[in-house]
Amino acid sequence: MTNQIADTQDTEAALKDWLRHRIAGYVGRTPEDIRTDVSLSNYGLDSVYALTLVGDIEDHLGLTLEATLMWDHSTIDALGKTLAGSLPGDGCH
Repeated sequence: MTNQIADTQDTEAALKDWLRHRIAGYVGRTPEDIRTDVSLSNYGLDSVYALTLVGDIEDHLGLTLEATLMWDHSTIDALGKTLAGSLPGDGCH
């Protein structure tokens, strides 16, 4: 069980890193400028970017997600945790 927890934490960290890089590209900043605990709307992500990001996440992870994902989980920390818990093999299903 400990390895599964570690794997989930590693997956969550990798997802957060991927999200930071993707969002940085959208807003023209470096990934280091993007904080994981700040609402994505503070970086100027509007509804078009939010829907685009949801599509990118779906493509990246092979998941089908709700269009409201960005509004329901408005920080990278929240997104990373939710997405890591949605992946097959996480023990939550």
